[in-house]
Amino acid sequence: MAVSAGIAAAQTPATQPPDAQPAEQSEARYDGPSILSRDRSLIGERSGKLLDYRFFGEITGVYDSSLIPVATNQAGGLARATGSYGVEAGFGVTGSRSWRHDTFAVDYHGTYRHYANHSYFDGIDQFVNMTYTHVISRRLYIQARGTAGTNSLSNGGLTYLPLQNTDLYSVPTNELFDNRTDYLQARVDVTWQKSLRLSFNFGGEAFFIRRRSLALASLNGYNGHGDVSYRLTKRQTITANVERTQFDYLRQFGNANITTFTGGYAVGIGRRWDFSSRFGASRVEALGLTKVNVDPAIAAIVGQNTAVVVFHKVSYVPDIEARLIRRFERSSVTAAFNQAISPGNGVYLTSKQTAATVGYSYTGLKKMTFGANVAYSRLNSLGQQLGNYNGISGGLGMTYTLVGSTHLEARYDARHYSTQNVGFSQNSNRVSIGLAYSPGKKPLPIW
Repeated sequence: MAVSAGIAAAQTPATQPPDAQPAEQSEARYDGPSILSRDRSLIGERSGKLLDYRFFGEITGVYDSSLIPVATNQAGGLARATGSYGVEAGFGVTGSRSWRHDTFAVDYHGTYRHYANHSYFDGIDQFVNMTYTHVISRRLYIQARGTAGTNSLSNGGLTYLPLQNTDLYSVPTNELFDNRTDYLQARVDVTWQKSLRLSFNFGGEAFFIRRRSLALASLNGYNGHGDVSYRLTKRQTITANVERTQFDYLRQFGNANITTFTGGYAVGIGRRWDFSSRFGASRVEALGLTKVNVDPAIAAIVGQNTAVVVFHKVSYVPDIEARLIRRFERSSVTAAFNQAISPGNGVYLTSKQTAATVGYSYTGLKKMTFGANVAYSRLNSLGQQLGNYNGISGGLGMTYTLVGSTHLEARYDARHYSTQNVGFSQNSNRVSIGLAYSPGKKPLPIW
């Protein structure tokens, strides 16, 4: 919803900048299908039509079935918290606004949480995504995007957002532990519309992840990218894209250099359907540490069956992505699949990630909004001797207008994830229900 405004501006053919269109025509103009190399994030796709700014405050009761700190118990197994009841108080704002040459969109949600029986997990979680687009001339515009936050839960919070896209390197969506994580990702792109059909885009971004536990790897990263796009018809576009990405890990020895070449095809099917795809490959040069088995004869002498060694590995990984969006007047359906390179989750470092997500949101009822999602993710480490990480999550939420600006809100999230090597498997459930206050004539669309 909020970020979609910035996305739409980024995809506008700059030969006719936004200020050149009368207000009454802006809704009717079709700006062409999405270009994945310039826009892969699904944040904000909560309804089929952008809404004005909405501010809200909320207080909810929560229940988490299982919380896992980065710690072990006296028996040497993972320490686990039993069912935890608590209360959350939050504030948020979401929406977008356009001026003559500029568009700004924001999606922010901040929450303070307190548990009655596990105060170790108390704290403040925040998430913000902002997009700013400025039209420099009829053929040139610049866009800046930023995503930042702090989060301590592996279920709930971020899981209802469709964040499985691998270009959002910093956002912690595959975490193994309920551990405080701070993150930031900033991106700037410049687009030159050479003609009605041909455009060029180039830019760069930087990102970091800081995990509180010293047992988990943190990350610094950088990316430079460029693409050329050619519109075959009003509703069909092809692209060619090249990217260079660097991962530098902290607290654990390792880094990765990734060079990616892809081609893309996007098509608008009618005025409501939008299909985008890209296909190519990445060359990944990874450096790190891994365990190997020691020869039995040597093990008998040194008394150790395994040893930690440095690995240097070059891999070629397919880069595949597809996204389908169906926008209605007051709702949207999104489905996405991608296979690309991920910086991992603090235990798994540079990995091939395969992810899929499906989401639906509805804002058309007079008093109620509704949202649901399901997502799958797999990590296959490139170099470490680790089994695959597999994760499945899903959830649904609703808000209902009670009286005036007061809304009832409820949400349920479930997550299952496992690692093959040690047979680790975890199920967690999260339930929240409470009240929200938000001035406005329409139901509150926070899902």
